[in-house]
Amino acid sequence: MANSNSRRSLPGHRRRILVGLFVACALLALALYRAGPALVVRVPLTNPDAIISLASHEWERLPETAVSAKHYPSAVVLLTQPEVATPFNCHDCLNRVHRLGLLDIREDRIRLLALTGPGTHGEAVAARDYARHGGLRRLLIVTSPYHTRRALAVFRKVFEGTEVEIGVEPALTHSVARPERWWLGGYDRSYVAYEWAAVVYYGWKYGMAP
Repeated sequence: MANSNSRRSLPGHRRRILVGLFVACALLALALYRAGPALVVRVPLTNPDAIISLASHEWERLPETAVSAKHYPSAVVLLTQPEVATPFNCHDCLNRVHRLGLLDIREDRIRLLALTGPGTHGEAVAARDYARHGGLRRLLIVTSPYHTRRALAVFRKVFEGTEVEIGVEPALTHSVARPERWWLGGYDRSYVAYEWAAVVYYGWKYGMAP
């Protein structure tokens, strides 16, 4: 009798498993679909005291920085300078001031921040140190679209306990990134995969919440 009852309940058990698998696959598909857009955040900031263009990807970050700098002519423009510049951490370090000049940003508005630590965290620490001495209260970050979520989280973590307000602007206008269709392009796929790995690593190393 028990065996008969077990056989009758088996199809229902299988249905529950199939439904569970379907729901899990649907949730996974949704997560993958949103993996690109979820990395891109924008936090507007009016009248910033400074606009910081994070190093590397100058072809997309500097034009967006220039747009913001023209919109807020009283803001200084901060450029971070790695201890050892490479094509990977500062693609066109030597020509950034010149490139901003070609975009009508005067050299006397630009400040170079020497980094003592690596990566985005090092940039945030350098910006915090500058803010302490420069009296900054409002800082706008300009960076690549897929980098915005991690950059904002890192800067907010580093600036905890200060009165500095942080905003972020994704350089979408001059980027080839297509967040809503990120799986279709090699640039997007590699950047999205890299950034999610970096978000996990930074969360573990620096205790930040993305």
